Amino acid sequence: MEIFRAAMKSLVQKRSQLSLTIWGIAIGVFSVLTISTIGGAGEAVINEELEKLGFDCVTVSAAQEELNTLSSGDLPVINALEEVAVAAPLSTAMGRAVMRDYAGEVLVCGVDQYADKIIHLELKNGRLLQEGDVAAGANVCVIDDQLAYAFYHRTNIVGKEITVTVDQRTETFTVVGVVDGESSALKNLAGNYIPSFLYIPYTTHQSLTGNSAIDRLFVKAAAKSSPETAGKQAASLLNRIAGYRNLYRYEDLAIQKDRLQSILRGATLALSAIGGISLVVSGLSIMTLMTASVRDRTREIGIKRAVGARTSHILQEFMAEAALLALMGSLLGIFVSGSLSAVARLVTGLPLSLEGKTAGAALLFSVGIGGIFGVYPAKLAARLNSVEALRYE
Repeated sequence: MEIFRAAMKSLVQKRSQLSLTIWGIAIGVFSVLTISTIGGAGEAVINEELEKLGFDCVTVSAAQEELNTLSSGDLPVINALEEVAVAAPLSTAMGRAVMRDYAGEVLVCGVDQYADKIIHLELKNGRLLQEGDVAAGANVCVIDDQLAYAFYHRTNIVGKEITVTVDQRTETFTVVGVVDGESSALKNLAGNYIPSFLYIPYTTHQSLTGNSAIDRLFVKAAAKSSPETAGKQAASLLNRIAGYRNLYRYEDLAIQKDRLQSILRGATLALSAIGGISLVVSGLSIMTLMTASVRDRTREIGIKRAVGARTSHILQEFMAEAALLALMGSLLGIFVSGSLSAVARLVTGLPLSLEGKTAGAALLFSVGIGGIFGVYPAKLAARLNSVEALRYE
């Protein structure tokens, strides 16, 4: 403690010379923490959006599209499995929607009454598809609010009619519900690259496309089962019913989500490492400052040696000064980064938060860098000859 008190006293005496070095360390820590915070927020947002799109489920489909015979009769069989919470069909086709004087590309999705249990559908107006709509093959649809606004410049257009064309087949649908499309960050980021969604009963979708088979089944695992187990059991059952070994396969979408998150984490780590270079540069500034301090305090060191200070005492004091210097800069960087993250979270609504373990790791790394670069000036001070140091002017 005596060594740290002496180191702190020395730093306070030359505080006017330390500001640039401290701010240099603070900027390095701030850059690392900011990159890490933004990367973590991006990962959280993408994870949430992928779950809304059903990426916490398993898909079951035919290994070869031309051999696909998935039908409505397979749904109760799959739903009866104890590993499965719910299984829902999904068939998709690109189409063209026309209403009033506006026409636009849409992704026509054939689903059933359980679609909202698989994908995130936040109802804004009207209702979602019901079992009766699916059983009757009714010409009803649910659209997202962006498409509704493009047609009528308002979101509530329940009861209006929309004409949809898919592969030269045209049908007129009545809008029974409008869901939130603005909440999708992926769609907002991708802009026009992702079309608007239009949901119709999958039985109606079969009539519209002329294809009686279901493209794929989305399977959500039961609480006591894993997605992989649920998918494996569903695919095995369908293969036994069809009399083939590998006609149907399952794909765990969570694995695809994990792969994407791994790529994002790798990119964040790489950018953080680049930001860490500034901490190394700050370490060089610490070494330069401490080396100059040895020259300025030569006589002081001589006096300390004359009154009994050993080489280890001088070495430890200068090492402590370097570590404290790095600690002050790190704490300043953490404070600035945490404050800006909190403000940005309030303004943008994004999950921007500074993680304690990340801040702790940056703090330890910075102090370690300060200690490492403080070794040379500390040894330089410890090796001074006490007699020559006392004579130094």
